[in-house]
Amino acid sequence: MQPVPIDLPLRPAEASELASTIFEHVAERTLTEETRNRIAGRIGTKNFSSLRPYLRSLEPDPVHDSAYYLAVDGLLGERQQQLLLHIAPATAPASSLFRGAVLIGRMRLAAGPEAVINAIPFSSQDHANLDSFARHVARHFLPRPQGALAAIATGNRHPEVSLPAAFQAFRTILRDSGRNMASTVQLSATREMTTDEVIAGRDGEDPTAIGHTRVSIQHLFHAGLWAAVRAGWREGYNAEADHVIVTGENDTEIARSVEKAKEAIRHAAGFTKFTTDTSRLFELQADVRHPQAWSESVVAERFAQLFPGESGSWVKSEFERPFQAGDRTYRIAAADVERLAVKFGRSLILNEQLYDYIREVKAGSPYVRTFDFEPSIDEAETLTTPEEMIFYMHWLKARGRPAQLVPPNLGFKKRQAYPSTMETSSLSGVGLIEYASHKMWPELCPRVEREYGGNPIAELGARVRELAAVARHFNGTLSIHSGSGKQAEVLEEIGRATGGRLNYKISGELQLQLLDVLSEQPAGDPWRALYERMASRAEEFAARNAFGSESELAEVYRKSRGSFLGTAGRGRVDGNLFLVFWIGNMVGSRDVHAPDGDTRFFKDKLDELPAALIEEVRKRNAAYIVWLAAHLR
Repeated sequence: MQPVPIDLPLRPAEASELASTIFEHVAERTLTEETRNRIAGRIGTKNFSSLRPYLRSLEPDPVHDSAYYLAVDGLLGERQQQLLLHIAPATAPASSLFRGAVLIGRMRLAAGPEAVINAIPFSSQDHANLDSFARHVARHFLPRPQGALAAIATGNRHPEVSLPAAFQAFRTILRDSGRNMASTVQLSATREMTTDEVIAGRDGEDPTAIGHTRVSIQHLFHAGLWAAVRAGWREGYNAEADHVIVTGENDTEIARSVEKAKEAIRHAAGFTKFTTDTSRLFELQADVRHPQAWSESVVAERFAQLFPGESGSWVKSEFERPFQAGDRTYRIAAADVERLAVKFGRSLILNEQLYDYIREVKAGSPYVRTFDFEPSIDEAETLTTPEEMIFYMHWLKARGRPAQLVPPNLGFKKRQAYPSTMETSSLSGVGLIEYASHKMWPELCPRVEREYGGNPIAELGARVRELAAVARHFNGTLSIHSGSGKQAEVLEEIGRATGGRLNYKISGELQLQLLDVLSEQPAGDPWRALYERMASRAEEFAARNAFGSESELAEVYRKSRGSFLGTAGRGRVDGNLFLVFWIGNMVGSRDVHAPDGDTRFFKDKLDELPAALIEEVRKRNAAYIVWLAAHLR
């Protein structure tokens, strides 16, 4: 064995033993999952002290026979290093694909040829090496469109913590049900995420500014690759650039926002699903449910302005006909066609432009070039009707930009349970009457009382069933947003109503479980103290009215619930709902009251969680995703 530096991340002797075991089991055999499992069984009996191998990641070199790649943790030194080992016969030429490779040794293996082992930096931050591996060695680790497959889309605000848990959960789901529901990389591209440059410029004093997760678009993509490789997940998963938002009060502001949206799309070239949010262009007064709804004559005038001549004729001829979806036939009256066109027309036209731009970016991408399109209508302030979904999906399909997924507004609120009763009580939490009191949902409570005997969840199931049938009519899948915090009976109702064909999005709950773990540490523990400082910081921002009308809830909930985030299994109805919604934003702010003067961002400190706490968070995250899948079947 040739001499090697003394500051290696792992011991050469252990790397040699690992390589020998691999060569012993793959000699003259095709590398299969069974082979990987056999090697894992053998390795499990060895007591390695300087490395931790991820045997499911074992991958043959596509060019050189008898050369292999394997993800490992190097455990020597003050901090463990995440690495990719390249194990190759000494006769094979050195690989030039990767940066920063360190020679572990040239050694005679107990089984197999003389080998050269190199360690390649392979953390979630090593974007170039992750790219090279996925693009040139093992493309099956790249994300792919999900199409009609059911999925649980797991937003990852702390990707290095929750992504490994997500893949663990999806392997359990696949084993138990035979269904691949993996959609493990998902955050809002222009709200929760942003570009690296924007994140670098943030001072942390605006808790609602874009990028408050301090996770960039490109980093989330590469963290997904990192986690997929280490998990050995070759079954396919979706990576979603969620909520590419366009906003503005006038044409100039909208045009500026569109350019920012396009920049986000360029950064998201490797993602395989794009959710666009053009809801700020909805003209809600065209809807009769609006408190100051426009008259038919005003709507007709606005329709003529938006769709003059042939464009208006196309709209009327295209939608004034019956649509069959499921066991129902829908006919949209002429006046309602005009109202729908005015309400949604500008957002639809902008969605066409964004679709075309996504297609252009993906065509030049070195990654998977196909993609799913999900235009968001869930951000409308009104509950989505079947006629609205028909109008939106048919418009896009007829004009060559079909939506594979469509998210309605079901009346869900982020990280909160859906009411199970009409009246509020200490036992059941907020009732539907209070829940809907400040919303533009005038039809909801009367419908629940009149047609469903005061059972909000039964009414929800009926609505979901009808909307899911419409989505299937257009070969689409119903996408359900703000899925975190919903109770088992709501999930089961949704599962029945969709027949299991759904895309169910969660995000905040995985982060809340991390914060639960911090808050449960004993008094005086530094991580418990960090959590309390995050809660206090959120309340300081609320005192400045940083959260708009919800700022006033901070003091109310602090007096009655303290900093308790509630019981996860109950949809957190018993917790401080102000913190449930807003404390997660604090990761993008600085720890200005740290007793030791360390005023780094809270996110930077949470990235240093000890292994025992990370393991506990991952255990809860994985169990939650498996629990969701069980109730959504």
